[in-house]
Amino acid sequence: MTLKIDHSRINAAIAKAELNTSGEITCVVKSKALDYGETPLGWAAVAALIAPLLISTFGALPHEWLEPLLTGLFGWNGIGVSGDFASWEILISYGFLQIIVFAAVYALIRFTGLKLFLTPKATRNRKAHQKAMEQFYARGLHLTQGQTGVMIFCALEEHFVDVIADQGIYAKVDKAVWNDTVAALLTHVKNGDLTGGFEAAVEKCGEALAAHFPPGEDNPNELPDVLIEI
Repeated sequence: MTLKIDHSRINAAIAKAELNTSGEITCVVKSKALDYGETPLGWAAVAALIAPLLISTFGALPHEWLEPLLTGLFGWNGIGVSGDFASWEILISYGFLQIIVFAAVYALIRFTGLKLFLTPKATRNRKAHQKAMEQFYARGLHLTQGQTGVMIFCALEEHFVDVIADQGIYAKVDKAVWNDTVAALLTHVKNGDLTGGFEAAVEKCGEALAAHFPPGEDNPNELPDVLIEI
């Protein structure tokens, strides 16, 4: 999914929200899909196990139509030639077919959009959340003075949004606020307005932080007020 992002508008929204709070807001967006290396491996393995059985069920035995190829490569004689196509050769022909199916299915899924499509939603969400947590710590949101860092994370290809707040915030702010923030961003993303989505999400986070964490006399800006693309 490719959506235009106006960094200046989002950066301005973050700076405005932080004027009324001692909290820190960071926005992170990941445009490209996460890696799901296990998906093509899993589907290829299943296909390699099932395909020979299905083919055999319809009467197209692998050793019969692979016979010319095997004979040319290894000098084997098929059943229809001399009757000495041994059982172990038949098993090898099935294994050869499985290798072909595995390689073809793996390549098809690995190098196309099917990889994301065939990955279960629960797996996509789990990996996206892991990436969000990784970014939370990598960007230093857990190091603010009052433990008041908040990160709004969006993985575009996964249609996943997460709001991660530090311990000081979770103890005071109702969870419903974060659910509303996620819903606001997702709604805008579905309408093709990523910039407006982040602005709305930042505004909601800013209001919640201002209510519980007003700015003190000394209110340093501990983190950059920018949208980060990864």
